Amino acid sequence: MAIIYFAVGIIIGAVVLTMPVSSAGTPISFVDALFTATSAVCVTGLTVLDTGHDFSMFGQVVILILIQLGGLGIMTFATTLMLMMGAKLSFAHRLGMSESYGTGSPATVRNLLLAILITTVLMELLGAVALFFKFNAQFPAGRAAFLAVFHAISAFCNAGFSPFSNSLENYQGDGVIIIVFSVLIICGGLGFAVIADIFNRIRYKSPTFSLHTKICLTTTVILLVLGTTAFFVAEQDSAFKSVGALQAVGDSFFQSVTARTAGFNNIPQRGFTEVSLLVTMLLMFIGACPGSTGGGIKTTTFAVVILLVYNRFRGRQSVAAFRRSISADSINRALTVALLAVLVMILMFGLLMFAEERPVAHQLSHGWFVDNLFEVVSAFGTVGLSLGMTTHLHSFGKIILIVTMFVGRVGLLTLAFSLARPMVRGEVVYSEEPVLVG
Repeated sequence: MAIIYFAVGIIIGAVVLTMPVSSAGTPISFVDALFTATSAVCVTGLTVLDTGHDFSMFGQVVILILIQLGGLGIMTFATTLMLMMGAKLSFAHRLGMSESYGTGSPATVRNLLLAILITTVLMELLGAVALFFKFNAQFPAGRAAFLAVFHAISAFCNAGFSPFSNSLENYQGDGVIIIVFSVLIICGGLGFAVIADIFNRIRYKSPTFSLHTKICLTTTVILLVLGTTAFFVAEQDSAFKSVGALQAVGDSFFQSVTARTAGFNNIPQRGFTEVSLLVTMLLMFIGACPGSTGGGIKTTTFAVVILLVYNRFRGRQSVAAFRRSISADSINRALTVALLAVLVMILMFGLLMFAEERPVAHQLSHGWFVDNLFEVVSAFGTVGLSLGMTTHLHSFGKIILIVTMFVGRVGLLTLAFSLARPMVRGEVVYSEEPVLVG
């Protein structure tokens, strides 16, 4: 159902974006419209066209609606509409909705949807108000309001779309922009289960967080600290050579935040060193938390794999964290997601290398290999950061990234389960025999 909802939303969005009313001048081809719609619904942010220049106000509003639908999940809006029309949800539908947001209880879908919508509206409204006062000093009130709303929704949904042609590069070192966008991106990337757990801890004074929340928060903090430190050190003689230490720390922190599926950039990615690009790709690969508006393999997947390796080195058979054992099913899921992610990116990277000719990419920043790899990782992690390769793609290359964004957004397990054959009853189980590995 999730795959169908996303596919239908993308196709409808692409058709609307091809209409003359969506264009600011030159008619938009279906491939470019499909790429834009996929990027918006999959909250990626990769663009083959200039959002603020090539699309009319109507087209930009359509993109914004697609971002909002994709950020919260089209299935969420479809379920809400069904409930408003008085439809009765099946147990499977309720269970799917609950598990997609990490609650696991199929009996609380109405309360879950209400909490999601309230949280989203509140966060985006507060972000829009804060950004309005910032933009109102530079633009007329009407334009400032639109820019504030657009960026607030795009940031909370971790989409990375911006009406500005160079994203947030004009606001490099701007403390207000860095703080507001970072708060929206981080909150959107934590996941609604984590936000609800934090809210319950504050309001009802619950004794402790769930293991899921502890892993999400801990991993997020560690990634932000390590990412900020890595960017700060790696760019001392490059991107931060002519700026002060405080601004360098702020820009390093924002790069660490936005690389984890948001896609906004206040520093041109082409100007970063290879070390920073490697760190960025690692953060894009890991992504945000489950049940959030972000992509990637998810923080919990990465944490479980690291915990598995750590506990094995310590000679432990079980995998434990915060005095709790992690279930074997969770470990198997984490390993499956991580392995599938690597295989999918290798496949898509190979296809993109085959599809795009070297002379086109030769004009770009870090060479044919790095530029293609960066775009694939960004597409799979639904991030949107780019070294400039996307705007040079041929139609086949665009289709490759469209598929990559779609797979990264709907989730590898969702896709795998939808394609897998039903479990066979009476399956034969053979005797075990060890295999040498490692």
